[in-house]
Amino acid sequence: MKTDILQIHKNCLDFLLDWQAEHDDFYFVPRKINNKNRLEQGMYFRGNDDYMVLTFWDNADSKEFIYNINWSCDSDGVSSIELSCRDNAERVPYVVAVKELIEAQGKVFKETKPNRWRYFYPADRYYLDTLQDFILNEKPIIDKYLSSHVESGIPLADKELDDKYVKALPGYKGYIETIQKAKKTGAVKVKASDYIMTFQHNELSNAMVNYLKKNGYQNVKAEDDYVDISCNDSSGKKIFFELKTAKTVKAAIREAMGQLLEYNHYPNNNKADKLIIVTAHEPEKEDMQYLLGLRTIYHIPVYYQQFDMNKKNYWQSVRKYSITSIPNQEIVRAFLQTEHAKNSNNLYSFPLHDTGEGEGYEKICFFI
Repeated sequence: MKTDILQIHKNCLDFLLDWQAEHDDFYFVPRKINNKNRLEQGMYFRGNDDYMVLTFWDNADSKEFIYNINWSCDSDGVSSIELSCRDNAERVPYVVAVKELIEAQGKVFKETKPNRWRYFYPADRYYLDTLQDFILNEKPIIDKYLSSHVESGIPLADKELDDKYVKALPGYKGYIETIQKAKKTGAVKVKASDYIMTFQHNELSNAMVNYLKKNGYQNVKAEDDYVDISCNDSSGKKIFFELKTAKTVKAAIREAMGQLLEYNHYPNNNKADKLIIVTAHEPEKEDMQYLLGLRTIYHIPVYYQQFDMNKKNYWQSVRKYSITSIPNQEIVRAFLQTEHAKNSNNLYSFPLHDTGEGEGYEKICFFI
């Protein structure tokens, strides 16, 4: 049975931070490189939609794109221990020694590739149980061996790494302050993953509110009668924004639609002229086709906008046009003459333009 891989990430992060709060000098390695905004999506460790891997030792097999020593979990909830060293012949004897130490405890590996081995936990064991088992049984043995063989090039995760990557997780500082307060007051402790996702949502909301106020939108309000952000554009049209930190635009649309319909159509609610779903992600072509269908077939005025959290800019989805096919092309042509337009391989980028028809243009590839 396939499990939501994001839920596995969340549960593992919560488990490890809880463990860290109760055990001194306990460190782990989260995702270091935030490629494709994976951290904002909730993928706190290495992996993809099918699996995740985490480690307590800071070196990796560059050929296999996993760590030398891994605890891993697939999307079906089956967990394993993986050892891999296909890129460094000098390190292989140390990884083999780690394998032999683990096998001496009764866990027998299977070689899946040359210099890559895997031990599967029983499929019916809950993955957090196996993670705890690994921390209690294998980790101390591996720590002791690697500490006495620094020449292996596989250092233990330490406070420096923790400060640089774990404590840099968005919302981490606030989470720690919250659990410390909870200990003093006896309050129920919040989950780290929930706190971090809430922090990301609030950060997105604050950045968008600031952007809208600076760019001529009127009556900008956050958390207005459950609506994330409401405002009026330059033509007076009312807009409701629903902000999502979902992994994909498709998931964000799924999560937001029920809320937006309630906000806009529940009796006695103030109806908006436009309903806009916002995430930090660039949409797929199918996402935009889906929203177009909702507008044309069901007459639901729902749109999607991408907000760049790095540039603090509000963008529409990437569009590719011949310039002659764009409505109000004189506005676009005039803009291209300004210093704000950036040209890279015929890709011109500019912030949201309200043409008076409620449409905007931004990243447009002109074939001219």
